[in-house]
Amino acid sequence: MINKYSIFIFGMSLVISSCGDDEPNLAPPEERVAAAIANLQSELVAPPNGWKVEYQPTSQAGTFFILLDFDPDGSVNIQSDVPANDGEFRDQTITYRIDNSLGLELIFETFGVFHFLFELDQTNFGAEFEFLFQEKEGDNLIFRSKTDIFDVTILTFEPAGANDDDFLGVTIAKNLELFSEIGVNDGSTRQQLILKDRNISIFWTIDLEQRNLNVEFAGIGETIDEIITNQIILLNHNTSYTLEKDDMILEEPFSFVLSGFNNQITKITLGEVTLMGPSLCSFGPDNNPISTSVNSNLGNLAIQNTILSSSGLGFTENVYTVNSFFIFDSEGNSLADDATGEGIIIESFPDVAGFAFLYGVELNDPTIPTYSLGLIMDGGNLYFREYKPTTTEINRVKIELLDKYFYRTEPEGSPIPDGTEEALEAITDLMFQGGEIYAYDFPLEGFEIFNIFNPCSDIDFLLVR
Repeated sequence: MINKYSIFIFGMSLVISSCGDDEPNLAPPEERVAAAIANLQSELVAPPNGWKVEYQPTSQAGTFFILLDFDPDGSVNIQSDVPANDGEFRDQTITYRIDNSLGLELIFETFGVFHFLFELDQTNFGAEFEFLFQEKEGDNLIFRSKTDIFDVTILTFEPAGANDDDFLGVTIAKNLELFSEIGVNDGSTRQQLILKDRNISIFWTIDLEQRNLNVEFAGIGETIDEIITNQIILLNHNTSYTLEKDDMILEEPFSFVLSGFNNQITKITLGEVTLMGPSLCSFGPDNNPISTSVNSNLGNLAIQNTILSSSGLGFTENVYTVNSFFIFDSEGNSLADDATGEGIIIESFPDVAGFAFLYGVELNDPTIPTYSLGLIMDGGNLYFREYKPTTTEINRVKIELLDKYFYRTEPEGSPIPDGTEEALEAITDLMFQGGEIYAYDFPLEGFEIFNIFNPCSDIDFLLVR
């Protein structure tokens, strides 16, 4: 007798047998991987005009418009508006490959625009040159960054049109670079946007590589004296931007009311750049970059370099000192390099230890002038020169040096070396040539430091409160 359990087991064997008969024969893993790679490459080379990508490496970064045209031989033509390396990345053909590790990976092999962006900020910018393929979505191919954990970058490859290269901001990117060659020797580019029909100026710091703007403040007028004399309003607005044709388009537009005008800034058109802009030095020639253009909403515009910055508002009356090594010329060479013995300060004062800037503060020794500046020697000697009482105007400090000197020697009463006054006069005349310095916050955790810049001598130095 066949019991019910035998019937059940027989039935299950039929089911299992029938399922096994219907199971397709899978190709070996290496063949499936090769097929997937070949399929992705086929997709990459398919569009007749290649692909367009709006690449934003991180959510805080600007956006880079990039065109890619892949070839089956493993080469890809890349067009971008990144002006670095003398235009190397404007139109470049490099090699690529498709691998399979964490999934299908698109890897740009030869150094190109993606590698350049990857290396920015000592590789901390957040860009990559290897991307994981996610899916095909309609006509688009979707990739994502390979190593991002939190701020994952999604790249959408869209089929490009025949004339999409017209949207590259090649000219505006190149023209913006001209402004980076002028100004403070701290790697920052500071610009003044003038709304000429409204007599209003906007001041920002622009990062041309990472495409970010820090909009600091706005004021009434065009010249430094006009801005300082009139009302200013702090804006403290940060935004990234992208370039399109001749426009700089802000990711986060901003607006403010000043002088009776409601000013809304969404994009800026950069016109032709000429070398007729005002000098940063009060007595220099007007040969700096300036661009003029017309905006449909804002009217006539001008963009030029500036040295005004709200980051120096905190440079107020106090005692400031710094190691004398941190006083630099326009080439970044120290004026007191004790390792080489070179520099105008150490050549005149071999035992110099530091520089002091006494800004309107009385010290425990009331004989030391409250408005004086000068050198501190290793043995404690002080060689100071007085200047006329002054104040900070936004970040400008006018310095009128006086022919009045203060000396303190250790031990008290020791003779002052011959030539001290002449050398101190020459050094301070150079450091404060033109009679104006500009202060900028120098962020360093645990310290309050300012970078001081003289636009006439092109000397900059640090001061620690």
